Amino acid sequence: MKNKNWHHILLLISGTFVLILIFIIIILFGRKKENEIVVGFIMSGEKTESGWNEMQYKAIKKVADSADASLICKENIAEFTGECKQAVEELVADGAGMIILSSYGYSEELKDIVAEYPEVVFYGNSSEYHAPNMTSYFARMYQVRYLSGIIAGMKTKSDVIGYVAAMPNNEVNRGINAFTLGVQSVNENASVYVYWTGAWDDKEKEMSAVHTLIEQTGADVFTYHQNQNYVIQAAEEAGVYSIGYHKPYINYSEKHLTSAVFDWYPVYKELLTEYRRNQGNSQDNYWIGIEKEAVYLSDYSSEVTREIRHEVERAREEILSGKDVFSGVIYDTEGNLQCGENEMISDEQLLEEHNWFVEGVKFYDEESQ
Repeated sequence: MKNKNWHHILLLISGTFVLILIFIIIILFGRKKENEIVVGFIMSGEKTESGWNEMQYKAIKKVADSADASLICKENIAEFTGECKQAVEELVADGAGMIILSSYGYSEELKDIVAEYPEVVFYGNSSEYHAPNMTSYFARMYQVRYLSGIIAGMKTKSDVIGYVAAMPNNEVNRGINAFTLGVQSVNENASVYVYWTGAWDDKEKEMSAVHTLIEQTGADVFTYHQNQNYVIQAAEEAGVYSIGYHKPYINYSEKHLTSAVFDWYPVYKELLTEYRRNQGNSQDNYWIGIEKEAVYLSDYSSEVTREIRHEVERAREEILSGKDVFSGVIYDTEGNLQCGENEMISDEQLLEEHNWFVEGVKFYDEESQ
């Protein structure tokens, strides 16, 4: 009889323990679910697409993993098609409290929509639109565009440098101008010829642009503002110098001099840290540069001489000490003074009012040829 009583007591204790354990698990898992960070990421291409999209995705994935956050990625979302709005709706339905718009046009497309989701924190890449829940973010690529311009200006023999670009907007214009200022800082006789392709990704047109500029202008150094590295490929075929964009490239000849590289990890790390502290959208613009290695030049080829490296390092140190690329006397292509002696162009103007080009920029017009 006594053994039977002990048996009941043990069963009761075991049952109680199991119930307590289940209760604890429910509380812990329920709390984790409730506090889980879900990040939505919208991109114009694919995760594995070399260049802009790959670099963006790898960075946000690394940040999300290190922060134990869930990442939901929407790939191949074309700008100004309505697809971005649909992607946002799906991300919100899936619990995303933070949505990153990784392509330039998305924020313009959504400027009348973000107000419908006041509980969602939006970050727009190089966005010119701001709202209580929309913050613009970018890395100061123009700083290393300037440094790469120094290399181009010192390597060109024809004094003509080609720049293949998608379309004119504040971001692209800023890069062209910074690059040209770098060129002119070491070679006042050089010109930068811009060839507009009208798209972020058009292999045929981008490669054709390189050959056209070589034949029509004598350009012997090239860089670009496109999603992928077709310009490098075309430059390799033609045997001329190239400077890459987005990421380091190692499978080319020594005529590929270097790349102007983004490291989006420190940018996305700060954005997610801000969001976790409930400080999302606490400022209009979020912009970091070489001081946190968000942008840098990749390893040089042997064609970049010691003299050139010294000049680049000198300019880099000046930027780190506070001398901005867009400071001092700067004239535009129309002869207008855009920046005066001892002046500096503000971040607001650089981000949102950069609709002009510096003296020395020229544009290739197929119709006039």
